[in-house]
Amino acid sequence: MHWLLNLDYTFFTWINGLAGKNSLLDSAMQAFCNDHLVPFTLGFLVLVMALRGRDRRGDRDNLAAAVRIFMAIAVSSALLQLAVTLIHRPRPFVDHHVNLLFYRPTDWSFPSNPATASFTFFFSAWFSDRRFGWWFLPPALLMSFARVFCGVHYPGDVLAGALLAAASAWIVHRFDFLSRPFVALVNGAESLLRSSMSMRR
Repeated sequence: MHWLLNLDYTFFTWINGLAGKNSLLDSAMQAFCNDHLVPFTLGFLVLVMALRGRDRRGDRDNLAAAVRIFMAIAVSSALLQLAVTLIHRPRPFVDHHVNLLFYRPTDWSFPSNPATASFTFFFSAWFSDRRFGWWFLPPALLMSFARVFCGVHYPGDVLAGALLAAASAWIVHRFDFLSRPFVALVNGAESLLRSSMSMRR
């Protein structure tokens, strides 16, 4: 385990060592690291995914995919909280001198919460739609890399988050019957909304 932590720190110093050398790169990484840009982008992609295609069956399949994404987020959040209670790893800036380009989060470092969430979006979307799902990957990769670049996570933290995300998305899609009541609820609400809008016309 000690050699693995040393390897993780070696990769961290290499990536974080790039910070502070180029103001344009620093600004870009800070933007991807923050709590707004990437989550907003991923949320927008889910909306696009849900509204893609206008035939009735296509609409419902896409809505089901969107519902499964948020169910996978719920599963990954629960698993993340379990992991955090079992593993107390300090942030890199607590134990080492780092190039810190972000505020100092007060929670534990392992696994990375942002990486878990962003990769859950990707894996869940990819399981539902192999072609469109790839659009979710660049934001997840950029945010995860930026968290290391800015000095708030080790590479191992984001890798663990990605693995946790993959497992969560797989669970939701493997046991698809668990999502059907929620999909039916969303479909019913969507049909009711469309009926209401058509009546107003």
